[in-house]
Amino acid sequence: MNPETYRDITAIVAIIVGIFFIVDPAIVAYLIGIVLIAYGLMELIKRVME
Repeated sequence: MNPETYRDITAIVAIIVGIFFIVDPAIVAYLIGIVLIAYGLMELIKRVME
């Protein structure tokens, strides 16, 4: 995966999660869990592609 694409995806996910935090603070734990899983998967995919 191209490093620029990786940064773009991370930025978009951060913006979306930030909006959800503002709209409904009760789902913070779920969103953090999902973001961490997505981040871990992207890191694994990035290492496999090297």
